[in-house]
This record gives sequence, C-alpha cells and structure tokens, in this order.
Amino acid sequence: MKDFEALKSIWHDQITLPKVGHEKVLKKIRKTKNGLSSKLLIEMIGMGIATAVISFVWIDGPFKMWTTHLAMIIFIACCIYYIVVLIDNYRRINYTNLIDKPEDYITHLKKYKHDRYIFNTRKYSIYSVFLTVGFLLYFVEISIMTPLWVTIVGFVFTLLWIALCYFVLMRIYIKREESKLEDMIKNLERLQKQFEDNDL
Repeated sequence: MKDFEALKSIWHDQITLPKVGHEKVLKKIRKTKNGLSSKLLIEMIGMGIATAVISFVWIDGPFKMWTTHLAMIIFIACCIYYIVVLIDNYRRINYTNLIDKPEDYITHLKKYKHDRYIFNTRKYSIYSVFLTVGFLLYFVEISIMTPLWVTIVGFVFTLLWIALCYFVLMRIYIKREESKLEDMIKNLERLQKQFEDNDL
C-alpha cells in the first residue's frame, strides 16, 4: 500500500501542464471577451427595438381595457430593466485592467461570472413571471376582440414559447456563457501560475 502511495505521489509530481505563450492566451481571452461583448450589444439593440415596437403598438393601438395598458407598462418595464442590466454587463465585460493587474482581472471575471449566473437564473425567473403576467393581462382584451379559439391558440403558443425559452434555450445560453467565462478564468490562472513559477 505504501509503495502504491509513493508511486502515486511520484506520478502526480511528474504531471505538469505544458507551458503556454502569454500572447496566445491573451489573444484568445480578448477574442472571447469581444465575442461576449458583441453578444451583449446585439441583445441590447434587440431589446431597444422591442421596446420601441411595444411603445408604438401601445400608443397606436385601439386598446380600451386597463388590463392591456398595465400589460404594456409591464412589457416596457421588463425591456428597460433588461437593457439597463445589459449595459452594466457590457461595461463590466469590457473592463480593461487585463495587463496592468492580472490577479484583479481574474477576481473581476469570477465576480462577473457569478453575477451573470444569478441574473440568468434567479432574476430571469422573476423576469419570466412578469412577462407571463403581462401576457395574461394582454390576452384579456384580445379574448374580447377575437374568437375564443384564436385567443386560446395565441395564449398557448405564448406560454409554450416562454417555457421553451426558460427551460431549454436559457439553459443552453447559460452553459455556453459559463463555459466561455470559465475558460477565460482558467487560462488566466494558468498563465499567472506560470509567471509565479518563473519568478521562483
């Protein structure tokens, strides 16, 4: 048993990760950062367009019931909230202290990753609830203006879309984003450890 433990210890000590060039790692990190940043920018533009369309429909639409007006307020509030969060996340992912203080940037990325996970899970759940309530209120007036079957089909389709986004698409989105951020963190930590080993 002791021989096995000694052999395991020797084997463990011999396993070292191959050294990587810092330029290559930094280039990869910048590429990932730019990709995440571009994605957030596209989402911001999309939410801006959605806010403009909803506002136009609300102003131009012949809505009479208070439920529809409340639904529109909820939709616009959700869009504005999402845009504000995206702007903050865009600013944070473009944090530029990568070269000056790498250890601070690693800490910053870990905090960003944690905050994004909270947003994409807990806060997105609340966001989805508000959207569902908005659609419930919106479909009250739609049910009066259209045949019952149209209302039911529209409402079921809307609920299925929200469920698909929440249970399938958001999970894929979270997994991809987490993977990219984790890859950035691991590469930076590996590079930092490599520099520390060189200093010894």
